[in-house]
Amino acid sequence: MNAPEREPGGRLRAGPDGAGQNAQAGGAGLLPGERLRASSARLLIDGCEALPAMLGAIRGAAASVDLETYILRDDATGREFAAALADAARRSVRVRLLFDGVGSLGLPDAFVAGLTAAGVSTAVFHPLRFLRRPLWLMNRRDHRKILVVDGRRSFTGGLNLADDYACRVGAWRDTHVELEGAAVARAFTAAFEYAWARADLLGPRPAVAPPPEDGPDGPGAPGGVPLQIITNQMFGQRRRIRNAYRRAIQRARRCVLVENAYFLPDPSILKALVQAARRGVRVNLVLAARSDVRLAQLAGRATYPRLLRSGVRIFEWSQSVLHAKTMTVDDLWSFVGSYNLDHRSLMLNLEAVVLLEDPDFARRLRAQTETDIARCREVTLADCRARPWLERAMQQLAYRLRSWL
Repeated sequence: MNAPEREPGGRLRAGPDGAGQNAQAGGAGLLPGERLRASSARLLIDGCEALPAMLGAIRGAAASVDLETYILRDDATGREFAAALADAARRSVRVRLLFDGVGSLGLPDAFVAGLTAAGVSTAVFHPLRFLRRPLWLMNRRDHRKILVVDGRRSFTGGLNLADDYACRVGAWRDTHVELEGAAVARAFTAAFEYAWARADLLGPRPAVAPPPEDGPDGPGAPGGVPLQIITNQMFGQRRRIRNAYRRAIQRARRCVLVENAYFLPDPSILKALVQAARRGVRVNLVLAARSDVRLAQLAGRATYPRLLRSGVRIFEWSQSVLHAKTMTVDDLWSFVGSYNLDHRSLMLNLEAVVLLEDPDFARRLRAQTETDIARCREVTLADCRARPWLERAMQQLAYRLRSWL
């Protein structure tokens, strides 16, 4: 069997015999639903890789650009993306920009006005207008990061559009993925349309983009990188992403490697991790030593003793703020997306995750996670016991309040 070809930058391209699909993942998958194939999948590490790739895609767009983000700021990174979107619109590309009303709070009106003047259709998801929406709806946020260009090139992951994620010393540690294929792009576009229909339009309605040519990458196509796009927009689907994580951990036989920015797992995930470690699976967690949400970090640390006693190893990343949301299991399954292992992602936020069922991609993600582990400090039970009593009490209190963080 021929091995998959590898393109520059770590991109995987399927060989002629469809190498890249593994036998164990080739059945029904971790979740019911449509399983797709990307013609290629590329792991993007931090802003040094992800942001230039996204900007390049926008600048090369010929027909359409759909960009959805939680945070968009009026800083150097935000302005660079705004300029690329405006330039695309001026050359008659259909451009839609969707950002969250809380994540992008404070974005100047002039910033948006410049985009709409250039022809970019712009919308904000659930802006803080308390007299127009019930208070409970204000807590529902759009936490996705999705870019779809020309109906064939898609990006998702954890990176927002702000200088925190730019290619510089001290930038936040994050992970994205780039996927090629019309079927994958259609799935991401459907997720985008769901949020777009529930957002407030800030300018004229967009023109209808021409449909992309359908390529040989549908669910029944041979070859390619097999995957699922998992979203949680419907109320009855709130637990779909969590369930996929849990089932992968439950099926693990050798290795579970997790990187997660806001680690406040619900009881089912916590139990799955503990049980995996007890049956001899190598379970490693890369978590934040520094966090922009201190209470969330305290709440997460309340789970450390139970995990450590079961044999889970915990490593804290202190080089910068950790913002990645990934998991790889047994060199079979890889998760990359916007989903945090916390209550907000489980019940409140719109999220999107790619579940790739490709051993080559999984090995690439495992290697990256192990590289990060080598730069972390391992946390031990002795470290937990040595924390001041007041800090330990605050951890327990924060964990009890995890549903509100």
